[in-house]
This record gives sequence, structure tokens and C-alpha cells, in this order.
Amino acid sequence: MLLCRELPGITRMLLAAGPIHRAAAVGSSVLLPGLDNNTRSDSTLWEFLNGSGSHSILQHPRGAPSPTIHPPYTQRALFHPSDGSLLLENVQESDSGTYRVTGGAGGGKSLEIQLEVLQPVSLPRLQSSSLVVRAPGQLVCEVAEGRVDSITWRKDGQPLPPGRAPRLSGSRSVLHLSPAKRSDCGSYSCNASNGISWQETSLKVTIEGLSHRLKLTLRIAVVAVVFAVISAWGLIIPVCQSEKLRIRGELWRWLSSYTCGLVCIACVLDGTAGILWMWEEGPSVAVILPEITLSYLTVVTFLVATTVIFQPTDFSHLKSKKAQRTMGYAAPGAVVAVVLSSAFLIRGSYHRHEEGCSEFLDVTVLVATTAAVSALPLLAIGLCYHKTQGRCKESDVCWMDKAGSFEMSQPGTKDTTPS
Repeated sequence: MLLCRELPGITRMLLAAGPIHRAAAVGSSVLLPGLDNNTRSDSTLWEFLNGSGSHSILQHPRGAPSPTIHPPYTQRALFHPSDGSLLLENVQESDSGTYRVTGGAGGGKSLEIQLEVLQPVSLPRLQSSSLVVRAPGQLVCEVAEGRVDSITWRKDGQPLPPGRAPRLSGSRSVLHLSPAKRSDCGSYSCNASNGISWQETSLKVTIEGLSHRLKLTLRIAVVAVVFAVISAWGLIIPVCQSEKLRIRGELWRWLSSYTCGLVCIACVLDGTAGILWMWEEGPSVAVILPEITLSYLTVVTFLVATTVIFQPTDFSHLKSKKAQRTMGYAAPGAVVAVVLSSAFLIRGSYHRHEEGCSEFLDVTVLVATTAAVSALPLLAIGLCYHKTQGRCKESDVCWMDKAGSFEMSQPGTKDTTPS
């Protein structure tokens, strides 16, 4: 149990200095100093002063064997006749106020003690908002129980600069980070205290380099690159095969439509990532021009994919060299455009991440999953090809399919289908 005692022999000094201030915790015992034994008094009177007047606690006439203690102090007040001090036990917040001890009859000396009974402060709760580079954020230190006289902040064990001093409002203190930057990273602590207790808690603060929108941009750009790379393999496979072993017929249709469709999706994803980037960072020529190119390539690759699926023989009837080049170069050009545009967005995201102090977004699982899913159709086509290899005989239909395959794999070549 907490016990507050007055050092003996200094009461006379306190008489001249004015009221004595004491603070005690709820439920503790506090010793209120009296007029010590050097004071020749005929009697001692203790009173509690409040706004409505005074309430007598006890009276001890000179020569009386014991003092008279008045309710509600009967069971929790202990008087020491030797120095006139008063011990109050199990004090509560309602006991806060001014206590006066008077010695002697009539105009004897008196001493006033201002007692403040406080609830100890509870452990502060320190939490932060979402902290992103270049965006405003805040740290909040809040105490649930106990009156708070002050809350002091430290960063990495050092006091905050004067310009960043937070404001205290009741039991809540807010530290504003406007805007947040890399130098704000570190360990923050807030110390809440009152006249009888203090509590401190700490929080490690990490400033994110990428906002939620930029993280989404990064993920979409990564998926677009993976789709483009898988599409590139689908375009390279027929070119690397010999004329005799080249994929023909239905397998060629499925391979061509899948690679063109996949690169079309990659263009759409990369275009979406560019829009999200400009939404966050603002318009930029380095993003707008690729967006226009990707929009054009999206339309062309979509037309090629749908034509290969539903009307593959149309490729053999193209007479315009410009149309042949457009159809032939659409998919490879889209692969290059997606890779370059996505690389720009990924590089920009990385530089933006370096402005914070968090770990870079791990996309390993995303890359592996996307690559595995997008490569499955190519593997299925490859397995079917090995099973049916050599079954296709030399016929007009096979020759037409071969010419179409050669045209798709080598853009810009002249149609050689015999009439």
C-alpha cells in the first residue's frame, strides 16, 4: 500500500511557503503532515474544506487520551499526537480537496494541505493510420483510464523536434506526419503520466513506399509481362520448327488463337495498369503514348484471334501486303509493347517503393501461379501435337493450313497458296 509521509522538522518552513500539495493513488494511504511537536498547542483540529464549507474530521483537546474522529473518517483516519499528523487510509477520488490542521485555542497556527487522489494511468494504446509516402498520416496515443496530465513522445529514444510537438486533448495525443517520408520510419514511444504514475508504450513505424493503388498497378503489370512472355513462346514455337514438322490444321488454329488471345489480354492488363499509374502519379507522355499503342494492338490482336478461330481460311485470301503485315506483326509487336510498357511501370513502382522503408512487394507466388496457369494450354497443344505428328497427309487442305501457319509465324511474307 502506497504511503506518503512528510519529512519531520520541516513543517515550520512549509507554514511560510503556503499550502502543501500532495498526490496519492486511489486505494492507498496518505500521511498528512501536522504541526510538529515543537508547537505548544492546547488542541489540534483537522478539517476538510470544500466549496460548501468545512467538515470536521477530528478534534484532539490537550490532555485528552484520544481524539474524537467524526464520520465518515471513523474507520480510516489515524491521528499521531506526537506531531499532529493524520493518516488517511483507502483514499478515493472524492477525498481530493483541501485539508487544514489548526493548533492551539483561538488564533492558533494552521497549515493547509491540498490533496489530489488520482487513478493511475493505464498503459497507453499507440496506433497509426495507414502510412504511405507523400500522403498525410498520424500516430495516436490514447489512455483509457486515469487522468492524464501530460503525454511526451520520443522517436528512437530521442525527443521529437520542437516543430513536431503533438497536441494533447484530454487523454489523447495525436502526432501528425504531413506528408509521411522515409525519415519518419523508426520506433516511436509515448509516455503518459499524472501526479502519481506513468506508463509508456512503443510502436515500430514503417512508411509504405507504395499505396494500395500502386501495389495493384504493380501486380497487374507483372501479370501482363508473364502473359506476354508465354505468348512469345507460342509465337516462337512454329518459327523454330522445320517445315516438315510444323504444327498444322486444328492444332495450328488453337495455338494461333490462344497466343493472340493471350497477348490481347496482356495488352488490356497493361493498359489498365497504366491508367492506375496515371491516376496516382498524374498524366505523363511516357504512359499516354504506350496507352494509345496498346489500345490499337488490343483491337488488332482480338480481330486476329477471332478470325483464326472462326474463319482461318481468310488469311489465305489476303491480297494487301499492308493487311498481311498488320496481321502478321500484331502479336509480336504487342508482346514487345507490353514488355516495354510493363517494365516502365515496374521500374517506376520500385523507385517509388525506395522512398519508404517497407519490404518490396513479393510477387514470386503471383509470377509462378500466372506462368503455370497460362502455360497449361500450350503444354496441352504440345502433347496433342506429339500424338498426332505425322498423321497429316499432303493434301490441299493441309497445304493451305501450312501456308496460313507460315504466314502467321513470319509476318509480312507474301501469300504463296496455289490457286
